[in-house]
Amino acid sequence: MKMRLVSLAALALIAGCSSNSIDFSIDNPTDAPLKLQIDGTAYDIPAHQAKDITLKAGEHSMDAPATGKIKFIVYTGRKGALLNASLSDYVIVSETYVTDASKLKNFAPAGGGPFELDGVKFNGPFELANGLFIENAWRFGVREPFPDSLRGYDPGNGGNIFRKIFTAPDFVAYYEQQSGQPGFFEKNRLHTPAAPKPLMAAPALPVFADTKTQEASLKLRQLYQDYLRATDPAEQKRLQDEYSKLIIDFTMATATLASSRPVEENVKQNEFVERIGVAMGKSAQVEN
Repeated sequence: MKMRLVSLAALALIAGCSSNSIDFSIDNPTDAPLKLQIDGTAYDIPAHQAKDITLKAGEHSMDAPATGKIKFIVYTGRKGALLNASLSDYVIVSETYVTDASKLKNFAPAGGGPFELDGVKFNGPFELANGLFIENAWRFGVREPFPDSLRGYDPGNGGNIFRKIFTAPDFVAYYEQQSGQPGFFEKNRLHTPAAPKPLMAAPALPVFADTKTQEASLKLRQLYQDYLRATDPAEQKRLQDEYSKLIIDFTMATATLASSRPVEENVKQNEFVERIGVAMGKSAQVEN
């Protein structure tokens, strides 16, 4: 990947969001118009375009060809998301911007692990995303290119890592150009029909065989279930605040147990904490 430059600027501190109105972008990466309804309002998104909307925290309904009729919950105080009504594949890419080439050694952009697009394997600082709601965690949007240079914040090591979200075809073009492999994808793809993607509800939490860990997890388990059903913004906020305390309590209660438990129990604990954290950070989720 080619080196991209950043000229350093002061960090602008942004206050945390506490709004009950959350921003979404209904994106249509397909070659055909996308028609859907949200709360009875019709939206007709042309091919390769997007429509920005704002939704209040609480319960909403949607009807789209890829999803059918569903209900989902929007959560207060969150940062917004891409609404992927066509359940298409997107790829989030991380790139390093540095003041000069000598600083590249300070950075190692992370990815989400290996994935496939039409049978072609990719691995690198890339993350595949194809859920209904893709949390806004990038600097550059679907139709914004990675600039060759920019002004940004340096945390002290001569640069920073920035992310961009691509549609799958745009990611393929980016990958081929950056890796110097024109035609790589078309030569290796399987041309298999895309399988329907199921809507993914929040996953169940692992159950611990270790009784002390299981006992320590009970309050967080209840909070998780309550949060997935919470449609009132005030209740959502109360649970968000309670989560901050309970996760600390759980960590402290289990801190001395890791060395005496089987490895499988420690893996379960990591999954337990991660699944709750992901759910608590989402702007919207399909109702279970």
